[in-house]
Amino acid sequence: MRKVRATATSVLGFFINPPGEGRTKGGLITLDDDGKTEGIKSRFFEVHDVGERTEVYGDVKPGDIVLVSHGRWSRGLDIEHPEGKKIYSLDPEEILGVWQGDTSVLEYTSR
Repeated sequence: MRKVRATATSVLGFFINPPGEGRTKGGLITLDDDGKTEGIKSRFFEVHDVGERTEVYGDVKPGDIVLVSHGRWSRGLDIEHPEGKKIYSLDPEEILGVWQGDTSVLEYTSR
């Protein structure tokens, strides 16, 4: 699925835990953004591609799971993806870190 690549200054990724209240296998609870401080949460994304002139080039690579500040992505773009995923443009300056643990704990048990 390499039909779309990042421009030199962008990072593209797929939601791991999209907005909406849910619980991951690891017990993490993700809340809806209800406009209140306690409802605003960061989100995890799987990186699709990284532009070569971004601040995170070399630190972040395709396939990495990154934590992005809440709201620091644009609307998704529907693409031809086998799982029907949307691709999002991430703000490289708002990538808070790279997940180093078992990624299965980020998968949802229910919605």
